[in-house]
Amino acid sequence: MYDTRKSSLSPAEFLRSLRENLTLARLAILTGGLIVISLLLSWPLANNSSDRYSPWPNSQSGFTRPENDQTLGNAAPSITGDALPVAQFDMIVDDGLYTDDRRALADDLKQALDYVTKRFGSPPSSRFNAVVARDASCGLHGVAYTEERTVQVSSCNDIARPRAVAIMAHEFVHQLAQDRYGPAHLSADLMLAEGVATWGAGEYWLGSQPDFRSYVRGQRDSGIFYALATDYTGKGIDAMNALYYQWASFVDFLIATYGREKFDHLYVTGHGTPGSADYRGVYDKDLGALEQEWQAWLDQ
Repeated sequence: MYDTRKSSLSPAEFLRSLRENLTLARLAILTGGLIVISLLLSWPLANNSSDRYSPWPNSQSGFTRPENDQTLGNAAPSITGDALPVAQFDMIVDDGLYTDDRRALADDLKQALDYVTKRFGSPPSSRFNAVVARDASCGLHGVAYTEERTVQVSSCNDIARPRAVAIMAHEFVHQLAQDRYGPAHLSADLMLAEGVATWGAGEYWLGSQPDFRSYVRGQRDSGIFYALATDYTGKGIDAMNALYYQWASFVDFLIATYGREKFDHLYVTGHGTPGSADYRGVYDKDLGALEQEWQAWLDQ
C-alpha cells in the first residue's frame, strides 16, 4: 500500500528513514533479487527464437528456461482461453492457437498423460491445468508450476501439434512427481527431477531410438558426453539438452538395476543442485561409483 506520509519527507529525512528500515535481512533479499535478475539477463539464448525446447534429435537444439526453474514451484501466470475438461485435467488453449485442432489436441494430451502415468507408475492426485499458450516469437518450450497444479507449453500455429504434445508429456511427469513425492519434489536433485521427467516422457522424446541407453550411447559415440553432475549454466543449449538425455538414461539405469523403491528413497533426499541427493545413503555407493556402473551399462 502507498504511504502518503513519505511524500512530505525532506531528502535528509528520507535517507535517514531508509537507513533505519533497510535491515540486513531486507538488504539480503534485495541483493538476492538483483542476482536473480542478472542471471536471467545473462542466460544464454538459443540460436533463434524457435530453437528452444525440443525432444527430437537433429531438429531443434534444446531448452532455454533457467533452472532450478523446473519450474517446480508456484506463481503460475494468468491463464487466457476457455477450459476444456479432459479426463484428469482441464485443457486451456490461448485464443487463436490450434483453433481447428482443439479436439485432436485434447485427445493427444489425454493419450500422453495415460502413457506417462503408466510409465512413471502413479497417477495425478487430483485435477490440474494443462495450458497451451501462444509464444510471440514462435518458440517451443515448457514449464511446470506443480504446486499450483498447472503445466504449460508455449507454442505457435507454425509448430506442429505433435511437437507441443511431446513437450507437454515431459511437463506432465513433473506434476506426477509432485503428487508422488510431495514437497520434497521442489528441492529434488536436478539430475533426478529432469531425468525422471525426460525418462517418463519415453517415446515422446526418443524419436527413432528404442530407449535412452541407445540414445545416450549414440551421443557419447559422437563426442557429446558430460560428467553426470555437470552444472550446465553458461555451457549453452546443446549441453543442457545432452544432459537431459544423459540424466534420463541414468534414471533408467537406477530403476532397472536397483529397483523403484530405492529410487523413490533417493529422490526425496536432494537439495536442488545436480548430484546433491544422498546416493551413498541409499545405495551404499557414492555417485562416482554409480556413474561408472552406468557407463558400463550403456554398452550392454
